[in-house]
Amino acid sequence: MNIKSFAIMAGVLALAACGDNTPNPEMLKGANFIAAGTGTDITLSFDANEMRVNGQVVNLYNGTYEVNGDKIKFGPFASTMMMGPMDAMQTEQDYFQFMATVESYDLTDGRLTLKNADGKEIVFQQVEPAAEVVEAEVVEEVPADAVAEPVATK
Repeated sequence: MNIKSFAIMAGVLALAACGDNTPNPEMLKGANFIAAGTGTDITLSFDANEMRVNGQVVNLYNGTYEVNGDKIKFGPFASTMMMGPMDAMQTEQDYFQFMATVESYDLTDGRLTLKNADGKEIVFQQVEPAAEVVEAEVVEEVPADAVAEPVATK
């Protein structure tokens, strides 16, 4: 084997080692997900600038997260305290308890799978962010004195 062949083989092996399918934590930033729960959907959004998440089950919630490779840990969630249908409230309670135990994740083809040590998992589908409300553009301002006065009737 000559030196040129050796260099090519070494380059191919080095490139193959780079493709280890380790999740890229940057792919979570700014991403939005939804999962079907019993009685309600579950949303999960990752902040684009900070290591924070937010979403909604019955109540709105937010919290922090840490990620290293395929390992992920969520901090305690803060949430609003509204009531909802019993099955949806149970889904929310189960979800919050599960999220405290999540240890790893996989993000492949727009599907986010969160797993805990017991093998329990929840699968989210990536969605586009909600459309932003755009303020109406003022086309023409009407002078105040141009407003018609009501006509008095007898």
